[in-house]
Formats: sequence, C-alpha cells, structure tokens
Amino acid sequence: MGKGAEGLQQMRQQFEVVNEGIVIPPQVRWLVNHHTIGERRQNGEIAVSSVVFVVKGSRAAQSEIKKRIKAAVLWYRVEKYTKGGRDRCCELRCGWGHIENKCGRKPRCGYCSGHHRTSDQKDNVVGCTAKQGALCSHTLEKCPNFKGNHIAFSSRCVTKT
Repeated sequence: MGKGAEGLQQMRQQFEVVNEGIVIPPQVRWLVNHHTIGERRQNGEIAVSSVVFVVKGSRAAQSEIKKRIKAAVLWYRVEKYTKGGRDRCCELRCGWGHIENKCGRKPRCGYCSGHHRTSDQKDNVVGCTAKQGALCSHTLEKCPNFKGNHIAFSSRCVTKT
C-alpha cells in the first residue's frame, strides 16, 4: 500500500470513528481531481469545495441532513445533493437551469405565476376538491418565465433550453 493510500485509509478510519454510523466506501471517486482543487485553492480561485457522500436509505440520509459531519477537526453542515443543469427547473422560482438552493429570488408559482410557491397553490373556488399544490381545471395557467398560457414545467415553455 502506497503512502497516499495509507493516508487515505487513516483518514477513512478517523472519519468513521468520529461520525458513528457513516461508512466510507472502499472505492473513493473524486468528482474533480483533488490535486486540481488544491491548486485552485492556492491560486485563490476557490475558497471552499464540496464533498459528496452517498448514504444508503432515505431514513439514514434524513438523519445526516439534520446533524453535522466532522472531518479533519472541523464540523460541516450536510445538505441534500441535487444535480442542477439546463434541464432542471427551480422549485422556488420555476426558472430553468438552476435549482432551489442556488436561487436567491422570491417564489413564483409554476402554475399561475402567483407570488407563492407552486406547492402552496390552492384555488379558492367553492367545491374544488384539488389538493394544495395540485393543478386543477380552475387554474388559469400562466408561466412565470414567459407569461405564456402554459405551466412553467411544460415542454412548450420557450425558456426551457
């Protein structure tokens, strides 16, 4: 075992002792070459970077999100990983190309373009049986991105690239 592998093994063992219940898989896959991250930090291009851990099971994942993880004598907050990209629609603002935790804007409904979250959508029509956050026949569809007569998540939306 090489010196780098021994160091990684020691780091893995320390991490698992301090963070009871978390097991680091034997095969570690870097999302970006760790040497590149070090160089970018030294050059002042980045101040921080991220680590992704896969936790098996939704109950275990929710437990980790509620607490912090300790690594290299520091405690870190835990967030749910959500992949962004051009084909992702923000659940807060309903804009394409980013995700909610990267959005700094005020909420807009993806159904009616109202100033509320899509999940809070509820018609005030007497007798309407649609659940909160659901699209019903009483909703006048209005895209918050293009103001077209479609919902924000529609493939007809011209702002979806």
